[in-house]
Amino acid sequence: MEVNEEIFKAIFLNDLNRLQKIFVDYNIGSWNMLDKRGMAPVHYASFKGNLDIVCWLLDKGADVNFGKHRYSNSALHFGALNGSTAVCQRLLEAGAKRHVTNSIDRTPAQIAIDTGNFDCAILINNYLPKEEVMCFTKPGYTENESKLSTALAKLVYKFIMMTNIHPVKVVFEIPPEFLSDDNTLKIFNVLHLLSRREFEKHHDTKEMLCFKFHYLATILFEISNLKDITSKKPTDPKEVFLQKVANSHNFLEQFLNNVIVKFNFKDSTIFRTMVDYMTRGMDSKLPLEIILLLVGNKRSQYGEPANSQPITCGACGEPNPSKKCRKCKTVKYCNRKCRSIHSSMHKKQCKKIRKEILASRSSEETSALGGCFSKLGFK
Repeated sequence: MEVNEEIFKAIFLNDLNRLQKIFVDYNIGSWNMLDKRGMAPVHYASFKGNLDIVCWLLDKGADVNFGKHRYSNSALHFGALNGSTAVCQRLLEAGAKRHVTNSIDRTPAQIAIDTGNFDCAILINNYLPKEEVMCFTKPGYTENESKLSTALAKLVYKFIMMTNIHPVKVVFEIPPEFLSDDNTLKIFNVLHLLSRREFEKHHDTKEMLCFKFHYLATILFEISNLKDITSKKPTDPKEVFLQKVANSHNFLEQFLNNVIVKFNFKDSTIFRTMVDYMTRGMDSKLPLEIILLLVGNKRSQYGEPANSQPITCGACGEPNPSKKCRKCKTVKYCNRKCRSIHSSMHKKQCKKIRKEILASRSSEETSALGGCFSKLGFK
């Protein structure tokens, strides 16, 4: 058996030990080899969803974008097909191209959607190479100082990579460092620079990221403006914002409406789509629903049936909440804080749900009683 065949067989069998032995025994110089289908070892490992082998190959110098697959599928296509978010994450970190298309004109994210691997699609569409943020730690051509410190840049990168961008969750995730000294203005400016960069790349998913960065910047700026410098007691601006959300059922919608209106790129497809959703008369959608649908990775935008989507917190949108509304027992929350934040917005819906439950129970009881009378011979 030829060495190349042994390599591909070891990967196909998920045998990392065998692969490492081949590496030592045959002194493999390059992992950029192809089988008769035009697949490289990293293609096979990605298709199998084997993170250990993918990482090992990449560490040994395998080119993540190498290959001549007969249907033009890249390693990221195969990772998306397998459905492993960990593999897709590692491929992206290694520089996998996200917008390359295969022979049927599908990107890796689209392949993930086609095969029901929605978490992979969300990851790919939201991914931004780390260097695009870390570059702000170096002075520009016309500047003597960097825009961000290395420590702050790492926090900014983690912040913008979040995929749940429900405004309440965003507020929860704002680090205290963002609200200290002059950091807020620095981060606000960097987010808007990132937004402009994404818009200029002319991809549909780039428009999504373009709006996402504008949205995060606007929330951060709003929070920073809630600092009360005249108060003798220290105030947490994040808590002030959340209190406003909790005390007014329309505060959040008004705020998000302004976020959409203030978006700089009025000629973008995403802005026109948002305006269209907002101006449909009786069929109009609320700003929160629009943002979560088009930017916030609401799974329905990828065609996933509602009944197969995970249950999320009514306040912050996090999946798999453990608490229930004490009255309707239907809407769920992460904790008591989320339940308190959502109480004002949920009040009307809660009453409606309870009425529907009572009506359903009454109907079932009437039907059961009728069945009993029928068995006794009464009509």
